[in-house]
Amino acid sequence: MTPRFKKKSMVILTTVIGLSIFTLAAFAAEFQADLIQKHQGMEIKGKFYIKKNKTRMDMDMMGQKTSMITRMDKNVTWNVQHGAMMYLEMPIPQESAQTLQTDEELKKIAVKKKIGSETVNGYTCDKYEIIYHDKQRGKLIQWFSRKLNFPVKMIYHGPQGDMSIEYKNIQVGNVKDSLFEVPQGFQKMSMPAMGPGMGGMMPKQ
Repeated sequence: MTPRFKKKSMVILTTVIGLSIFTLAAFAAEFQADLIQKHQGMEIKGKFYIKKNKTRMDMDMMGQKTSMITRMDKNVTWNVQHGAMMYLEMPIPQESAQTLQTDEELKKIAVKKKIGSETVNGYTCDKYEIIYHDKQRGKLIQWFSRKLNFPVKMIYHGPQGDMSIEYKNIQVGNVKDSLFEVPQGFQKMSMPAMGPGMGGMMPKQ
């Protein structure tokens, strides 16, 4: 598998895990942290921010600084390409917006069970295994911090392979609202039906 293909696969898995993250955002503590993602021997480092029902992930994807900003209050995710000064706006699917918000809703699509307790990056965590009824969705392991009301580590096992995401150097509070806005002067783009990745983005007419 080429490095470029691996990075595209990482984009797909980041989106999958991102859906799990933003549905927990409304209940989590406000914090920022270093972000580490691993997939098939590849490691990507970045920054993560969360405040109320807003999240942001900053990463270097395929040689470009990329930010994924999710706004549940606006029901959108913005994929921001800083070097090109453009962004793609994607609606949050209704079924995704409902996923994982409560254990009762989770039971409709998966089986969740506690499999232990561990300390991760200084936070005492309950370790959970979430196995989806749809085998194509795989399973998710979470290390959930009660203090943050948020998982500080996750490992996803799915058709695209295994991927882990972990938060380190966590700083609670003082997250700026401006981080969850598209920078001024950036052009909104549209995405033709060309599959995953940002290569098919075109200026919106």
